[in-house]
Amino acid sequence: MLKLLDQIALAAGAPLHAGLMAVALAGIAVVVLVSLRLVNRPGQPAAEPAGAPPCRPWTPWRNHHCTRPTPAARAGHDPGGGTGQLLGGVSAFQRNTAPLVRAELARLAREGQRPTQLFLTCADSRLVTSMITSSGPGDLFTVRNVGNLVPPPGEDAACDSVGAAIEYAVEVLRVSSITVCGHSGCGAMQALLGSSAAPPGAQTPLARWLRHGRPGLARMERIGRLGRGEVALADRPVADELERLALINVMQQLEHLMAHACVARRVAEGGLVLHGMYFHVAEAQAYVLDARSARFLAVRPDDGTPVAVCAAGPAVALEHEKEGATEALEAI
Repeated sequence: MLKLLDQIALAAGAPLHAGLMAVALAGIAVVVLVSLRLVNRPGQPAAEPAGAPPCRPWTPWRNHHCTRPTPAARAGHDPGGGTGQLLGGVSAFQRNTAPLVRAELARLAREGQRPTQLFLTCADSRLVTSMITSSGPGDLFTVRNVGNLVPPPGEDAACDSVGAAIEYAVEVLRVSSITVCGHSGCGAMQALLGSSAAPPGAQTPLARWLRHGRPGLARMERIGRLGRGEVALADRPVADELERLALINVMQQLEHLMAHACVARRVAEGGLVLHGMYFHVAEAQAYVLDARSARFLAVRPDDGTPVAVCAAGPAVALEHEKEGATEALEAI
C-alpha cells in the first residue's frame, strides 16, 4: 500500500503524499485496534504468545445443541426413525471438526495407538471423558460401564470384557497409569443403596452386574459401624450417602484392579500407577484421591502440584480395615 501511495505522490506532489501517508497510517492503526479487540473480547481466549503453538479445542462443543432434532422430531414426527440427532451430529463433525483432526487421525492410523492412560469410568452420558481430561484422539484408552465397576478376576466369565480391556491396556499398550473415575448422582450407586428393597431372586442383567459394587456398599456400612476409615473430600463435607458410596466405590474398584495379576506386577515393578477420581457434575469439579489420607482433593485451575498416587494399591490408606475384608468378599 505504501509503495502505491509513493507512486501517486510523485504525480501529485509532496503535500498530497504527506496527507495520504497520514490517512494510511491512521487506517492501519484502526485495523490493528479492531483486531486486538476481536481477539481479546470477553469470553474469548487471549492471543497466544508469538511463536507458541495454538491451544484451541478440537471443536466448539458447547454449540452441540445446534445438531439436536427440531421440536417436531422430538415429538415423535421424525421420519428418519429417531436418527435426526445422530445424523445432525455426525454431519456437524464432518463439516466443523473433521478438517481439524484429519491430519492427526491419519498419523494415528499410520503409526497405531499409543495411549499412556487407561481411563475407566461410568457410562453416564454427562461424563465426557475427553472434555474433563482435555484429551484428544490417541490419548485415552477408555472403558465405560454402569457404575465404573471392575469385576475381580475369575468371578464370572461373562464379565471378561473389563478384564480383557485391562489386560490389553497393561500388557499390550503398556499404559503407565489407570484411573477409576466415579461421579455425582450415579444411578448405579443409587440402585445399590436401594438394593435391600429389591424383590428376592431378582436377577436382571443390571442386578447381576451391580453385585460387583456390593463390596463398596459393605465397606461403607462397615465404616459407619466401626466409626473409622471415613472417606472424605478435602474442602467440604460429603453431601449424602449417595456421594459417600460413589467415593468409596472408587477406592473399592481400585482394590479390584490390584487383584488383576498384570496390574499388580506392573505396579510392583514401578511401571504403572493407579489413580482414583471423582467428578461432581453440577459443579464441573474434579477431585483426585490422595491415597495417604483417603481424601479426595479438588483439582484447581493451573494446579500443578501432584498428589500421592496409589502406587502400592489404595488399601494402604485404609490398613485398619483388614479385619472386615472377609465380609466384603462375601458380599459379592
